[in-house]
This record gives sequence, C-alpha cells and structure tokens, in this order.
Amino acid sequence: MRLWGIGLLALVLVGILIVIGRTGLFDGLTDRDRMALPYFHDFERGSSDFIDIKGRSVFVAQVHPDAPLILSGLPSYASKTFRLPIDSRPVSGTYEIAFRVDAARGAQGALRITINGIKRADVILAEGRSEQKARVELTPSELASRELEVKLALIGRGPLQECTPNEAMSAVVAIEAPSGLHVTLDKPLSTTRDRLALWGSLVPVDWDGVDKPADLPRLIAAARLVDKGYSVYFGDKGLSGDDLTDLLQQAPDNRGRRGPLAYPVPLLSDVANAGTRRFDRETTWRYSYAAADLPNRELPKTLDLRMIMGPIEDTRTTLLVTLNGRLLATRHLSEEDDRLNQSIALPPEIQMARNDLEMTLTSYDHDDMRCGAMRLIAAEMLPATVLQGGGPRLELPILQLRAALQANPPIALASSPLTAPDAQTAARILAELAPNRLRFEDRNARSTIHVLSGDVAGQAAKLRPKGRSWILHYPEDRRQDLVVEPLSPQARGLSARVAVLVALLVDLPPAPAPAPLATTPSPQPSPTGSKPKR
Repeated sequence: MRLWGIGLLALVLVGILIVIGRTGLFDGLTDRDRMALPYFHDFERGSSDFIDIKGRSVFVAQVHPDAPLILSGLPSYASKTFRLPIDSRPVSGTYEIAFRVDAARGAQGALRITINGIKRADVILAEGRSEQKARVELTPSELASRELEVKLALIGRGPLQECTPNEAMSAVVAIEAPSGLHVTLDKPLSTTRDRLALWGSLVPVDWDGVDKPADLPRLIAAARLVDKGYSVYFGDKGLSGDDLTDLLQQAPDNRGRRGPLAYPVPLLSDVANAGTRRFDRETTWRYSYAAADLPNRELPKTLDLRMIMGPIEDTRTTLLVTLNGRLLATRHLSEEDDRLNQSIALPPEIQMARNDLEMTLTSYDHDDMRCGAMRLIAAEMLPATVLQGGGPRLELPILQLRAALQANPPIALASSPLTAPDAQTAARILAELAPNRLRFEDRNARSTIHVLSGDVAGQAAKLRPKGRSWILHYPEDRRQDLVVEPLSPQARGLSARVAVLVALLVDLPPAPAPAPLATTPSPQPSPTGSKPKR
C-alpha cells in the first residue's frame, strides 16, 4: 500500500511539472526569461566607449549623449546622420544595429532601415522581450557620399484582438550603444576635420580625476569646445594635453547660426517635420526651441498651424497641440478640414528656457467593428506653419555676467577635485560664460571663477570671495536654463552637486525684469537681485 501511494504521488508530481513547464512558470528559473527585468544601459558612456577611430578600421556609435534613442509605438521614427571623412576615404563598411525589443503578444512589427533614401532592411520583431541584431553592408555609392542619413522606422500593427488606442504602444525598441557605423579606410585618420566628422561633433576627453586637484587647462579647453558648439564626454578614454589643445585650435566654429534672425520662425526648419506622412491611428510633429535663441530673445506669441490631410471622411480625426506637456488646443476635424488653418496662442507663463511643442493627429475608423483594420491617412505640415513673435522679451542674467567678465580681465580659475561626471557638468556651466572670449591668469586677477563639487555650501563658506558673488548651477528640470543667483545663505545653488561661483570686484548694471517664464519651484532672481514679474 505504501509503495502504491508513493507511485501515485510521483505521477501527480510529474503531471504538475509538465503543466508548469507548458505555462512558462519555470521561465524565471531558466535562461528563457533573462529579459524579465528590463535593463537600460548608460547611453552617454556607451556613446563614448564605442567610439574608436584608431588605425584604418573605425567605428562611430549610433547613440549620442544628447539623448537615448527609443522608438515607442507603431509606427515611430528616428534618424541619424553620419558624416564620412574626406582626407581618408572609405573602402568598405557596414551599418550594424543592436536593439532591445519589448513587444506585446500578438503584435506584428518590423524595424525598417533606410540609408540615403533607399530601404535596405526590414527586421521582424520577436514577440515578448528580446535582443536582436542586424547588419547592412554599405554600397559603393553610399561609401562615396559625404554623409549617410540612416532612418529607422518601427512599423506594423498591434494585436488584432485589441480595439483601443493602446494598440499604438504595442512595441518599444531601444537602440543599444554598440550600434553604429563600421568603416575601413584607405589610410589612418590624420586630420582634425576627419576626426570631428566621425566623432559627430562629440569629443571624448580623458579624465580620471578622483580625490586630486582638477586639471584646469583640460577643463577650460573642454569648456571652450562646448562654447564652439561641440559636445564633450569625460571618461577613461579620449584626448588630453597637447592633443586636446591642438584640436581646440583647429576645430572650426560648429555653432552655426544661433537661432533665427527674425520672426516668423518656420517649424519646417526642423527637417523631421518636412514631407508627407502616412499613418494609422496617430502621428506627432515636434518642434523644440530655446528662448535664448529666439530673435532678440523675444518669446513667440502664437503658433500658425497650416496642414493638408486626407482622406478623413468616415473617421474620428482629432488635433491636439501641447506646449511643455500643457494642453493648448484640441479640435475634432471634419471632411471640410482637409486644409487646416488655425492660430493657437502660446501663453508666456507656460514657456520655459527650453520648450517642446507637439502637434498630434489621431484618427480612428467610425466602424468600431473593424477591429484592427488599417486605414492610412496622409498629412503634411506646410511651410506656412510658423511661430509668430510678439511675446515679452527675455532678459538673461548670464548675459550680464558674460559682459562683466569680458570687461574685467584677467580671471583667476580654481576648482575643487572633480570626478569625470562632475567635470563634464562643470565644463557645460563654464561654457555658458563664453570662455573663448575670456583671459585666465592668476596674477592681478580682477575676477575669480571657482568650480565647486560635493559639499558646495561648505566650500563656498570657506572661500569668502571678495566683491559681488553669484552661484551658477543647472536645476533638476533640464528644460530650465542655467540658474544664476546672488550668493547668499538661501541660494539654492548651495544644495547643488556641482556649481560655479563667480566673484567680481565690480558691480553689474541694473537689469530689466525678465519675462515671466515658467520656473521650478520659484522664480529666479537676476544677478542684481531683481525678481521676475509674475
């Protein structure tokens, strides 16, 4: 009887194991579920670590430290332009991409790769969470061009059984740092313009400073590169010493024209907004602008939106316009709205130093029973879509500090020990002071600049700088511009992780009250202590 009971128990256990195996409950204990916990890599460090321009074989990463590259929803789009060297010519090459997929069960999608306008590859997305790769061999005509425009499109449709707008988010693709361009050259790189072309205006700076004095010449050289319009990344690979100095001297100004010369400002100046779009369910046009780069620093007052679209009969088509996540306008479109002509007010109180404007069209079939059916609508933003001026003029305290420092040389520069991340932030702050126009020298200094990190409040208290002093730092909300505030026990910059303290032996002229920009969490005082109007 005991043996019979043991045998019956064994059969029951085997049956349970089979059921568990079929339902996938063992996946958490096996390699099949290695992707159960999404892991998102450091795209900034990845961009630097995977840039290699030594010898004849070079590699340039797809991901740039300005922002990660994520395609969300079906459809969604992204693009990247690779500049090819001129003095050393490519003889062969490949575009390689590694990406992380999170696709809903039943989603049918592909990642499409287009190079210089020619469709080169479609990669079917695996269901669930996975990692995938693709390699595209470059053609002779592509290698002979000055640049390669690589466009990525996430196309397809969501699960057929779902009849909600959530279908648009049935797949997400994150481009991994090892993605990019592999090129074999006829000879090793030897010129600055070739290096800058392959770097994509990103200059890696070697920095291993930990608990030792900061390398001030290297720090100010990096800040001057940022002031010229380049991006820098501090890490354990990159340029230092004479190499960095030589590149700074040879690098041309990369800023281009800072902002438009006059209103109206066309939204098609962002090439991503140009051309006709064919979409099912939803598409979005985006335009970002910095208040400091606008004509005469004047905030825009209205958006003139001009579009052509169709066919929209028998659909529920809606327009939504947002600024910095705040809803500005909504509108249900009818058959007569095949040409959209609408002006939308841009309130100054919700504008920030850096602004994101989004215009979204959503369209669904009136027949709810046609679940999952695709109905393509075409839409195009017209050249007459512009930002119109007329808003309040923005006065920036940083402009006063720049002028005062340039008028009172020389400037003494000092710094606390800086880690690589601290040094990168410090270089960006110093670049706001236009360091290419400043003369640094400790002897007979009339102004001082101190870079502080770690215990900023404690270091500022020990310095006790002479003259008028201001503290500069970046707020947590990166849509806000650099904060410039008088040094006082209540200054918010004293709680920052990295800050720059500027001390002048001269006073600044009074500044007009700045425009009422949105701030977090309270308005910023100008260097003279005046407060913005509300």
